[in-house]
Amino acid sequence: MTDGVVTLRRMRESDRAVVLSTFADPVVRRWLNMPAEPEDSDFDSVLRVIDRGFASGDRYDYCVTAPPDDVSLGAVIASRRHRDNYELAYLAGAAGRGRGLMTRAVRLLCDWLFEEGVGRIEIRTHPDNDASQRLAARAGFQREGLERRSIWLHNERQDAVLWSLLPDDPR
Repeated sequence: MTDGVVTLRRMRESDRAVVLSTFADPVVRRWLNMPAEPEDSDFDSVLRVIDRGFASGDRYDYCVTAPPDDVSLGAVIASRRHRDNYELAYLAGAAGRGRGLMTRAVRLLCDWLFEEGVGRIEIRTHPDNDASQRLAARAGFQREGLERRSIWLHNERQDAVLWSLLPDDPR
């Protein structure tokens, strides 16, 4: 998938080094449950999860790249939830932040999900993760409220801000 600025593609073996580096990025580790010292087995596990998700249609993991390079700058993930809603997650290494690429990637994935008939997409952000909340708003998501202790982060329940996007919402 591409909008001419960003491309979403499946992860592949050649992404191993950059993905492991992104897992270890302090900003990524602050907001997501990543291994403290990522290893090859962590990458192998991710590849298996991706293969199973695409096969079942329950999860779509895409690397975010920008021409002319085909290097992974981050990822967007759509996971099926109850009532056939999907929840998005996203992450970017240092080279993928601050350029608007992740916002474009989120919009691109949302457009595709809506074309596939999905009726609602959600994002959950930690209340202190201002950058993620700004991205959700830029992509057209509407803030719905605070879910108390609804996510697991670093082995404890944390609050989350719930965001949603419907097919007919302005974007």
